[in-house]
Amino acid sequence: MSLKTDAHYRAVASDALKKAGIAEPPIPVEQLAQGYGIPMRQVSFPSFFSGAIVYEDGLPVIMINGAKDEAVRRKTLAHLLGHVLILIDDPSSGFPRNSNPDHREAEIVAQELLTPEFMIRDEAARWFNDYRYLARLFGVPEAEMMRRMLDMGIIKQRGVLWDY
Repeated sequence: MSLKTDAHYRAVASDALKKAGIAEPPIPVEQLAQGYGIPMRQVSFPSFFSGAIVYEDGLPVIMINGAKDEAVRRKTLAHLLGHVLILIDDPSSGFPRNSNPDHREAEIVAQELLTPEFMIRDEAARWFNDYRYLARLFGVPEAEMMRRMLDMGIIKQRGVLWDY
């Protein structure tokens, strides 16, 4: 497996969104997974367990803990879909159980699926960088949106970057 940058994994997610014709928030992650023909099942797992990918007849099935709140279910689904998208992008990559146990690449894809940079930049300009509103618009916790906007340079550590 060749080394790939974080930008590559963000592009994998952005390409998936564009191919599905998803251009505005909130991202329908479940619909995106269905578009790839990946079945999903809500099941009862222990409280410490959010989800898993299992195989039925050689194809992936995403299992989500139905007892978790919606934000956790969406984030888990995006993470698991990230694993599948990485595998589609590079079949030699394998799943983390077999190769890389840290899940970092799937987290990058999941973050870009739930909070795509191109959409956040557009919506932030439209809504004056109001991270609280954007968090509700994208269906993510406020702290997560704040971190994302900080990472993107839209918000500075000590206040908002007003560039318009």
